[in-house]
Amino acid sequence: MKIMLVDDKPHVRNHLKLMLKQLHFKEDVILEANCDQEAIRLITEHEPDIIVTDAKLLLLGEAPLSERLANAQYPQSTIIVTSSHPFVLEAFSKGGIVSLLKPIATGELEGALMRAFAVTG
Repeated sequence: MKIMLVDDKPHVRNHLKLMLKQLHFKEDVILEANCDQEAIRLITEHEPDIIVTDAKLLLLGEAPLSERLANAQYPQSTIIVTSSHPFVLEAFSKGGIVSLLKPIATGELEGALMRAFAVTG
């Protein structure tokens, strides 16, 4: 299982990595990206199964990650969206996308990964 963490804040990515290690999740590779361009490059090269991304990087910017993923031939990945704004996550949840409110608790991450893992199998 390849998991990619996309957030422009290194401390958030480090916290997520630490939680993954604490959970003893069966990831083969943990990839990290700090911007949408780096995320696209890593997605192309490594084809992650699960992408845990900040909503801001997914939706905003000149070329939002969501548009680039939708308009290109990238491998299908299960996406988990994170944000510190509940109203942002509410919209994703209504669309059936797994979302987590920051700061993320270990149990919440575990539940989201289990749901994502069930989808990717």
